[in-house]
Amino acid sequence: MSEYYNSTEEQQFNEAKNWFKKNGTPILLAICVVAGASFGWQFWKKHQIEVAQQTSENYQQVLDSYLQNPDKNAPLVEKFISENQGTYVVFAQLEQARQAANKGDFVAVKSQLEKALAASEDATLQNVIRFRLALVEYQLGNFDGALAVLANLKDSAWDLRKQILVGDVLTAKDDKA
Repeated sequence: MSEYYNSTEEQQFNEAKNWFKKNGTPILLAICVVAGASFGWQFWKKHQIEVAQQTSENYQQVLDSYLQNPDKNAPLVEKFISENQGTYVVFAQLEQARQAANKGDFVAVKSQLEKALAASEDATLQNVIRFRLALVEYQLGNFDGALAVLANLKDSAWDLRKQILVGDVLTAKDDKA
C-alpha cells in the first residue's frame, strides 16, 4: 500500500489502467446484467399490474351485464371464467352460485362452490366457500357431507358458526351424540 503512495502519478495511472484492462470487462458485464435484471423486473411488475387491472375491468363489465340479466348473460361469465384465473374467477363462480341459490337450484350451487373451492388459492376465501358449501350440503339433506366439509374448516375464526351449524346438522340428522 505504501508503494502506491510513493509512486508517481504516471505509475498510478498505468496501474489503474492495467487493473481496468484486467477487471473492466467482468465489472461492465456485471453492471449490464444488474441493470438488465432491474429493468426486466420493473417491466414484469408493470405487466402484472396491467394484467390485474385489465382483469378487474373485465370482471366488473361481465358482472354488471350478468346481474342485469343472469339467464341471458351466463355465457359471458362462463367465457370470463375460462379465459382468466385467480380471485376474480372465484368471485364470478360465487356470483353464479348466489344466482342459482336465488332460484333454489342447490345442486347447481354445490357445483359452483366446488369449482370455486378448487380454483381458490386464498385460505380465507376457501374458508368462506367451505362454510357456504356446508350450508348447501345441509340444505340438500346431505348431513354427512356437511359435517365432512365443516371438518375441513380449520380457521378458529369460524368456530362459533361451525359449532352452530354442526348442532343444526346433528339435530336434523337426529343424532343426539
